[in-house]
Amino acid sequence: MDNDIQLHSPGTGKAKNSTQIISMFVGGVLIILGLCGILFPAFAGLHLGPAYSFSILASGVLLMYTGYKNNSRDAYLTTFGFAIFYGLHALAGWVFGSYGIPQVGYDRPDPDLVRIIPGFHEIGRTDHILNTVLTLVLAGGAFDWWRRHTEQRSVTMVIKEFIREHRQDKRPIRH
Repeated sequence: MDNDIQLHSPGTGKAKNSTQIISMFVGGVLIILGLCGILFPAFAGLHLGPAYSFSILASGVLLMYTGYKNNSRDAYLTTFGFAIFYGLHALAGWVFGSYGIPQVGYDRPDPDLVRIIPGFHEIGRTDHILNTVLTLVLAGGAFDWWRRHTEQRSVTMVIKEFIREHRQDKRPIRH
């Protein structure tokens, strides 16, 4: 039984790094928030319509899974991907938001309302703040993994390596 092949090894092997911990923590928060959005669409002043609640719940499950799985590169990819996703939501809200009364979730007038799918997926100022915080936390986790797994090289070294790889005759570059 000791020689059984496992597809992944959750909870075994190396200790979790900060990217995995951030992924698990944010994933847990998003799972709770997604479930609250399904039950109470106006939870915490948010506009948690069905599409937004489902996307929050799905991203929480994926973040929790990849953080728990003992593969830090997968945690990096999901934190980076969801940082882009929530960053685009935040950017769209801050740039294109306008005054309006939402039809989903918290029904008070909102000065920065964006109707992605009117009556189904609308985000307001509180949602933009949440998306901005999620973007910063997830991008910080992704940056931490990238910083630990990237060699520190100077710009001239990168350019020399690029030229060396793309030269026809492959002679060494002389200074």
